[in-house]
Parts: sequence; structure tokens; C-alpha cells
Amino acid sequence: MSIEFIKYHQFIYDEDYVAVVFQKPISKLRIGGEDYGSPTKGSELKIPRWAAKALEEEGYVKIKDEEQLKSVDVIKLLWKEERSETLCKIPEKFYPKLRELLKTLNENVKRNPTDTAISEQRQTHMKALDLINCRLQKIIRLSFERSPPKSSIDMLEPEELALFKILRSEIENWKQRIIIEGVE
Repeated sequence: MSIEFIKYHQFIYDEDYVAVVFQKPISKLRIGGEDYGSPTKGSELKIPRWAAKALEEEGYVKIKDEEQLKSVDVIKLLWKEERSETLCKIPEKFYPKLRELLKTLNENVKRNPTDTAISEQRQTHMKALDLINCRLQKIIRLSFERSPPKSSIDMLEPEELALFKILRSEIENWKQRIIIEGVE
């Protein structure tokens, strides 16, 4: 799986439209060539996530009802994943949300390096790696199955599905080469 695939899914995530509530007026709002007029305080719009985050940092908007991943969510997901033989359902767009969480925690540590912030950042990072490793083991096992259950395939996020397909293809190619090499 190439880094381009991961970047592509990050791009799709960043381009998703999210609802925002304006905290202060903007005289003229243009995003990516699209004109949004002159939003006033309290007005609501749907704009690309990347623009919403930039405007939120400047205090112009508040992102509305955004399902952000929290450190405790990662811990709960790991707990559940470790106790299941099969893949568990994880939140949609999990990996971009995880990267966003880790980035936020890293920025918090840079701004305010308290013991609590550092501990949360380290623990979340370790739990995230543990969760990824746990899921990877299951994906590798799944890629060996002759007919993997559709229910298991449906539990894969797009990044995982791409890895699964690559693994299956490489395993099948390897098997064929092993059998054919000695015969010819």
C-alpha cells in the first residue's frame, strides 16, 4: 500500500463538508472558488473541513456536532478489539480522525508540557499502535482465508481494505510461484 492511498483518504476526509456556526461576521467568504457571501454571527453553513478548521483556529467559527475521536475512545476500542477473535467495528474515517487526535495531543504538549498532557499523549500513542497492531494481526489472518466472511470484510476501513487486497494478492502470487518454480 502506497503512501498516496493514505494521503488520498486524508484528502477526502479534509474535503468533507462540516456544519459550522459563525462566532463573528466575515465581510466576504470565498473557499476554493466558491462564494459563501457575508456570513454574520450565528449563521450556519456547511464548508470543507480544512477551511472550517482554519476558520475555527482564527475564532471565526465553531464546528458543529463534529464526531471527534478522543483518547478514551482509543482505549475503549483497543479493549474491545483485544477481546474479540474477529475484527470489531471502528468509527467511520477512523484513521484520519486518529491522526487528527494525535496531532492535537502533540500540539497540546508543545503549548503546555504538563505531566498530564505528556502522559495522555504518550498513552494515546501507545494504545493507538496497540490497536493498529491488533487489527493488523486479524487482517493478516483474514488474508489467508480462502473465502473470508463478508461480515469481516465489511469491518475494514478503506486503508485496511487496500492492505487486505494487497496481502491476498501477494500471498496468492507467492503460492503460485512456489508451486510452479520447481515444476518447470
